[in-house]
Amino acid sequence: MKPRFTISRKIGFGFAVVLLTTLVLFILTYDTLRTGRSTNDRINEVYNPSISVLEQLKSVILRSRTSITAWALVQSREDTKEKMALVEMMQVEIPKLKYEIDSLALHWNDTEKRKKERAYKEIADLLSMYRQVQITLKDMQSYDDPFARFAMSEYAEEDGQIYRKANEVIDILNELIGDHRRRSTEDSVTMIAAFDRLEVYLRNLSIALFFFGIVIAYFTIRSIVRPISLLKDILEELGKGIFPKRAVVDTGDEVGEMSIALEQLVQGLRRTTEFSREVGQGNFEIHYNPLSDEDVLGKALLSMRDDLKKYEQKKRETERELEEKVQERTREVVKQKDKIEKQNQQRKELLENITASIRYAKRLQESFLPSAKVVRSLLPEHFIYYKPKDIVSGDFYFVKGVGDKVIVAAVDCTGHGVPGAFMSLVGHNSLNMAISENPELDPGAILRDLSRFAADSLNRAPEGEALSRDGMDLALCVYDPKAAKLTYAGAFNPLYLVRDGELQSFRPDKIIIGDPNNTQDFNTQIIKLKEHDMIYLFSDGYVDQFGGSEGRKYMYQPFRQLLTRISQLPVAEQQRNLAQEMDRWRMNSQSQEEQVDDMLVMGFRHV
Repeated sequence: MKPRFTISRKIGFGFAVVLLTTLVLFILTYDTLRTGRSTNDRINEVYNPSISVLEQLKSVILRSRTSITAWALVQSREDTKEKMALVEMMQVEIPKLKYEIDSLALHWNDTEKRKKERAYKEIADLLSMYRQVQITLKDMQSYDDPFARFAMSEYAEEDGQIYRKANEVIDILNELIGDHRRRSTEDSVTMIAAFDRLEVYLRNLSIALFFFGIVIAYFTIRSIVRPISLLKDILEELGKGIFPKRAVVDTGDEVGEMSIALEQLVQGLRRTTEFSREVGQGNFEIHYNPLSDEDVLGKALLSMRDDLKKYEQKKRETERELEEKVQERTREVVKQKDKIEKQNQQRKELLENITASIRYAKRLQESFLPSAKVVRSLLPEHFIYYKPKDIVSGDFYFVKGVGDKVIVAAVDCTGHGVPGAFMSLVGHNSLNMAISENPELDPGAILRDLSRFAADSLNRAPEGEALSRDGMDLALCVYDPKAAKLTYAGAFNPLYLVRDGELQSFRPDKIIIGDPNNTQDFNTQIIKLKEHDMIYLFSDGYVDQFGGSEGRKYMYQPFRQLLTRISQLPVAEQQRNLAQEMDRWRMNSQSQEEQVDDMLVMGFRHV
């Protein structure tokens, strides 16, 4: 008997060729990717980290050489910033970098490991030289010994022993960096060559697979697609409700078997259609035999016939009940709708009343703030960056002239919004009272009386109830332009002075304004001013604002750097820079960060 070349064999043969070609491509691709991944891991986990940490160690050596030279040549105290930085490099940075190098060196070759050990030995000798200088010139008195100072200066100056030893260390580190860069380049070239070979394999095998696919497609169309297309036309006619009249030819394979089964299906559908038509016309007594015991459709039609009989009986009763329920529900919905609309109108009116009240409170708050004209007459070169979080603010600024002097304060009251605004009214009145009580205008005494007045106003409570802990933080200064003098006292808020590009910070007292239990006095600090000095007072709203790519606080260090950078600009430009920087900080990739607190930054220039 001649074997039949069935559809499954035809398709199986074609798939076998495709799968074999795909398997070859997969093996080649997998091997190339595995090799490339291994090479890439070496570059990213060994070479590049090694180069980075070696560069860091080289940088530390260069910085330490500069620091030890300064130690030897410049007489200074042992607790200066430069000397402490050198100790930090010797005791923390260099050991930490050596630890990182040791962990990476597990993957180095023997030559690199020997160079590493040689570098460690030279670094140990270099650090020993550093310690000799540190021991010889350990304090300010040791510099008075001319022999010791001369010996250490010659020891640490350019072309001295320390300078030459540091160069030897740097030369070894440069060799190691060059070795790792060379190995990284070689591995990269090898990896690219492997991918180039993979590209050739993929191109050639893809072309071969393409032409073989064309051949398979041709024979598939002739032996499978055309007969199936005829069956599809018949099924489309059935899908449109048309029973076919054409004969289906037996092709001797699965398609022929499908033709016979299709003919049987058509006959069964004719009977089922006739039964459905009779049931649809209301003939619930018609007889019908399912096509087989597993004829789900036939059994479903019989069940449908029986259900329709019952449905007709209950239909009239159900329609009447549904009509009554719909009418009842409609009345309830209309009633609820009227109630909701009334509540929404009440909420809207309440919100409008509250907003109007807050805006009126804002006008009241603005009424006690000094006008721009008054501030300009007292401080000709000044700016005020004032941005409340809500309509009203818990921060307020205070500028008042008393004789030839000007009192300037930046005040941050507890809270923000409406509670903060009430606090600011209490704070402003208390500050005016404190100034009246102190005609000598001593800032420390003013803050002392301000704290007492605020405690009396804010911390009253009915008998048996706990006192509130409301208060305020502020920086207050008394500016005497004729005497070129500034006196300052602060409660948690510092004062910054920028002179010739250098920022000086004057620390506040850590004493709560408004604490009824406080017995401490505020310290008054006296500052002699020079022409063009820039003075800044502020609340903590600017530095506490969240933003940036990581959603963290702005912090004081960037704030001080910003003030130092803009201090030489005209005051109006300084205010614009502060606003632009805050807008930039609050923007991220998706939206703008919400303002978390009131913001106040004041600045004025001594002229």
